[in-house]
Amino acid sequence: MLPAAGNRNGTNVNNVGSNGNYWSASYNNQNNANYLNFNSSNANMNNNNRYNGQSVRLVRLQH
Repeated sequence: MLPAAGNRNGTNVNNVGSNGNYWSASYNNQNNANYLNFNSSNANMNNNNRYNGQSVRLVRLQH
């Protein structure tokens, strides 16, 4: 389970409780990285400037 922790843009925290934004382990380039965005309707992979804050959660894979 991932909580809808929202995101940070500079010093502003947005969408807490309605959107989840979580960084991926991969990045596109020096400035941009991939992240998962979800809400009650859908989930998408996007990329964004690494300056913008997304949540980070440790996920343990079961084998």
